[in-house]
Amino acid sequence: MTAGKFKVDVSLDSTVEGQPVLRFRRRYGHDVERLWRALSEDSELSAWFPCAVRLEQHVGGVIEFRFPDEEPDQGKVLELDQPHLLAFSWDQEVLRWQLQPDAGGSLLLLTNTIQDPAKVANVAAGWHGCLEQLAAFLDGSAGAAGQSHEELVRHYSQALGQ
Repeated sequence: MTAGKFKVDVSLDSTVEGQPVLRFRRRYGHDVERLWRALSEDSELSAWFPCAVRLEQHVGGVIEFRFPDEEPDQGKVLELDQPHLLAFSWDQEVLRWQLQPDAGGSLLLLTNTIQDPAKVANVAAGWHGCLEQLAAFLDGSAGAAGQSHEELVRHYSQALGQ
């Protein structure tokens, strides 16, 4: 699926070990090192992610997600190659963040192995919003304006055939 007005390329791969995998591509006008800090330093990650995050930056380390009024959720760091690769588990899903230099900035490749195939469009919409928030954070703006979550779910339901 092409990004069009969305700035985020998203595709769905259903051939990986029987689970759907969402693949996101997003270009940022910041170098890999700057983007890496936003993905790996607790205070920066917590500034754009939908909850507070604590990350132990080593393979086998804990990543902790703290949503307001909920018990913390934890995952494990599965892969780490600064400043190009971070992979971790979250619940029964795996998220893999890869960074590459790109003309005038960097390219973020995010894959998310989906636990519940019925939630593919919802997960795609959620990450779409997060990647837009990341862009706003990096650019120093107050927040990302755009489509509502419901509009994005409808868009991804249609675009991904869900």
